[in-house]
Amino acid sequence: MSMRAIRRLTVLAAVAALTVPLGLASAGATDSKSAPATTRTAAADPFPGVYISPWGDAQIELSPELLDWMRTEGITLEAISPFVMDADGRGFSMPIGSTAGDGLDSRGRIFYPGGLNFRHAASNKTITLKPTYIRVMPTPGYSAGVAVNGVPLADEVMIADTTPAEALLGARPSPTGFRLEKVPFRITAEASKLFAEVTGRPGPRVGSLLGTLTPNFDYIPGQRPSPIGFPSF
Repeated sequence: MSMRAIRRLTVLAAVAALTVPLGLASAGATDSKSAPATTRTAAADPFPGVYISPWGDAQIELSPELLDWMRTEGITLEAISPFVMDADGRGFSMPIGSTAGDGLDSRGRIFYPGGLNFRHAASNKTITLKPTYIRVMPTPGYSAGVAVNGVPLADEVMIADTTPAEALLGARPSPTGFRLEKVPFRITAEASKLFAEVTGRPGPRVGSLLGTLTPNFDYIPGQRPSPIGFPSF
């Protein structure tokens, strides 16, 4: 099989892998946009052995608008292991894949064990977003459990959303599998309201860019994908 054909099959595999959760999602799942930030959702059962890739990593680049809002409001961000903050504080990275503890569950979510702490100095409040989910159904996006100063507030809140078209637009093959390049995630009304209610200050602007996600899904261990670029088909 030619390299051109292999690359085409890789992109098709990427699309197929990302649509697997659509068939696995609970038929009774509710749209998080219709629920208040304090709603607690039922726990979901994992699907043993169901995952997109065994290995991988992801890079999150925070948007300038979100960083400006954090500076204005006196909010600092900390990563919860295995998430790791970038040295410049403008993003963070995390391992992904089944070997990192990720997996699909019955609510159409990809589970990630790490999280984030947003510390607001003026109110002495820390908003913890953990565990982390990339949700496929009913609305694609980033959701998380929420705690304030260590006290659980909600099992899941949609923090930022995207669209299937935007997610798949950046699908690219790599020497070790495939990647999605700079998928945009935008702040939801639930997230803005959450931060405003907890801190007593304005939350991030609804619909503004939280940041971009670039995940690398690897099927060959011990190798790093080549720099991001457009493949030749």
